[in-house]
Amino acid sequence: MQLKLTTTRKEMTKNIYKLIAELKLLIGYLGEKNQFNWWDSNFLGTSSGVFLIHPYPRTTLLAQYHGVSEAALLAHDESVGIGHNYHLFRLPVSIERSIASAVREMTLANSLGNTLSSKENALSRLTELAIKANAEDGPVNIGNFDESCLEQLIRTSAGCYLSAFEQGKRSFPYMRGSHD
Repeated sequence: MQLKLTTTRKEMTKNIYKLIAELKLLIGYLGEKNQFNWWDSNFLGTSSGVFLIHPYPRTTLLAQYHGVSEAALLAHDESVGIGHNYHLFRLPVSIERSIASAVREMTLANSLGNTLSSKENALSRLTELAIKANAEDGPVNIGNFDESCLEQLIRTSAGCYLSAFEQGKRSFPYMRGSHD
């Protein structure tokens, strides 16, 4: 029996969804009012988890994810606009569903708990996941949306956020969609 050394397309796609889910949680956490104050929420704070565990005992992280994603989505849409553009918090619906499924499989008990426990830990993890990029205040076009190179686009987006956090800017990276 020969071991399969290549990753199947389905596994690669699932890994990209996990990456995006982690980045949404990281950026969401860092953008909250207790960290860099880009949006007025605290869904990923300790007190929120304690509050949400009672109504959502099995899906607390998913509830936090949806809350922080919505707060970040509103800030991004205000900066980037709504229409033919995509950003980390507004991707095609089929991708968003797959990301939510990836979050359902995550738990704060794994490495996320430690990562989302402090601004420093979150920035450290973001540094590991990001492709170096420069940040500007406001919307930043990082290229055209293309699902075949989604991982690179998302990692570049992560680099823009990281640079913005480090420089005290508010950067909203986005991808141009098709204009069919």
